[in-house]
Amino acid sequence: MILPVPQAPKRKSTSQSGATGKALPKNPYSIEVLRRAIDILAVFSHAKPTMSLAEIVAAVQLPKTTVFRVLSSLVERGYCEWDSAAGKYSLGFELLRLADIRRRQGNLRDVALPVMRQIRDAVSETVVLSVRSGDARVHIDFVEGLHPMRRMADLGVGAPLYAGAASKVLLAGMEDGEIENYLARTDLTAFQKTTITDATLLWREVRAIRKRGYAESKGELFLGGGALAAPIKEFSGATVAVMDILTPEHRYTPEHREHCIDMLLEGSRGASERLGYHAETPEPPAAPPPPAPRKRAPRSGS
Repeated sequence: MILPVPQAPKRKSTSQSGATGKALPKNPYSIEVLRRAIDILAVFSHAKPTMSLAEIVAAVQLPKTTVFRVLSSLVERGYCEWDSAAGKYSLGFELLRLADIRRRQGNLRDVALPVMRQIRDAVSETVVLSVRSGDARVHIDFVEGLHPMRRMADLGVGAPLYAGAASKVLLAGMEDGEIENYLARTDLTAFQKTTITDATLLWREVRAIRKRGYAESKGELFLGGGALAAPIKEFSGATVAVMDILTPEHRYTPEHREHCIDMLLEGSRGASERLGYHAETPEPPAAPPPPAPRKRAPRSGS
């Protein structure tokens, strides 16, 4: 297993429960009113950027008067805003100022390299860090595999965004309009027999990568092995880098592949969280309405 990367506490849904709904250990040094304020701030999301007092009370499960007093202090300090016309609260811009300070402290290499070493130690293969540079993917760092025979990466050498696992992850992280423009100006040339050179098939691959969270390639750029890649995302959800595992062909067995996928997804998720990214928890599906009562058939006369 990958060792846990130090990270900010996960968002909580209530003052007693974490994101998973399990009870959190109580910190003897915490200040209760501050914990409640943080819990209230954490209920806002992309799905619910504005909420009424009643909705917030239901989410944090605290007394209405307590929630109102905390919200009043947050509004006063600019951490929340109150829309009197709509009767709704929202997050304030003071949080944006603090988030920007924290964002500028983040260094991609500092965050990614410890995770890459953990993945390498778990799978014994070379792990590479890459970024997008214009219309190319460029390797900017790597940690070597532990086997005598291992694949390597050329730092600073560009590769097209349509070929190779790392490249396809960066392509899938672009907006649809960006991808269309890229394809319009790019000649999809085959490097190997497995290189995707059909725009329709490439779009299908992009959608599959977005759905499953990783990309795979087998000899799309170079023969002799397989590669698996997953994105590193920042706080806005944008893909800022990609980590990929390079494996020689003779070790790319189904069992090893599955192990690499598990470690890669766990590592990329941890690195993304360190950069402030939090995947949105999908809203639970609404319960179906109860069936209408069946009407009794009228009795026939006797």
